[in-house]
Amino acid sequence: MGPVTFHVNNQTKYDLKIQASNGTTGGAVAGAGTQLGFTPDDTNITCAMRWYEDGICILQGSVAWSAGGSGADDGWTTSNIICMSGNMNGVGFSGCNEGWVELQPYNLMANGGEVSVTYTNA
Repeated sequence: MGPVTFHVNNQTKYDLKIQASNGTTGGAVAGAGTQLGFTPDDTNITCAMRWYEDGICILQGSVAWSAGGSGADDGWTTSNIICMSGNMNGVGFSGCNEGWVELQPYNLMANGGEVSVTYTNA
C-alpha cells in the first residue's frame, strides 16, 4: 500500500479521540479537526473513533482501510447522535445510525491516498 493521509473534521458537540490499530493516536475537540499520516508499511488500518462527553465515552465508530477493503461506521445507539460524511480516494460515503458502510471497489485504497470524514450532530 501507499501512504494514507486521514483528515477528520469533528463538527459535533462532543470531543473525539482516535486510536488506530498501529498505535497512532489523535483527537479533535468539539468543532475542531485533525490530520493523521500513515506510511506504506501500515497496510491494514482500523481507527476507533470514540466520542466523549464530560470525560465519559458515549459512542464508538470506526474508519478502516486496506488493500482489500475499506469502509466506515458512524456508531450505533438507540438515540441517533452522530452522522458522518466523507470520502476515500474520491468515493463518497455517509451514514446516520447506519452501522458499517462498505466502499467499492474492494481495492480502493490499495495504492494509499486520501481519507476524509466529517462528523456532525444528528
